[in-house]
Formats: sequence, structure tokens, C-alpha cells
Amino acid sequence: MHGQAIPPHLRLWQVVSVLNLPAFIVGGLAAVAGRRWGAYVLIANLVVQIGFHLFVGAWAYRDVMTRPWPKVAPLDDDEWDG
Repeated sequence: MHGQAIPPHLRLWQVVSVLNLPAFIVGGLAAVAGRRWGAYVLIANLVVQIGFHLFVGAWAYRDVMTRPWPKVAPLDDDEWDG
């Protein structure tokens, strides 16, 4: 991607990905140490990751589907006659 701007949803993806590992490590270590808030951090991290995958996927899908469609001739399908 030389000379091209990173789309906003990918930039947001990078930020969440950078925060994922520290939250997992801190929450995991705290949960192993018997701290209840560590388990809450792990559960929140899981919920944020799943929700963020769905959010970015929907955003990217919308971006792709709103592009202009290519002008191509339809395929000649002989088996479609029924």
C-alpha cells in the first residue's frame, strides 16, 4: 500500500489489535492470581474481539457492495433452458 491511505476500518482494526494482547496478558495473569477483575477483563476482551470482527466485517462488506459494478456481458448458459 505504498502511497495509499489506510481505510478507516483497517486503522481502527490496528488499534484494537494492538490493545488485544496486553489486555489478554494482564487479564490472564490477574485471573490466574485469583483476581476476579482479571476474569472480567478476559471476558470483555473476548466480547470486544467478536463484536469488532462483526463490526469491521459489516463495514468492509458495505464498502465493497457500494462500489460501482463492472459492466460485463452475461454468460451464455445453455443448460439454463430448463
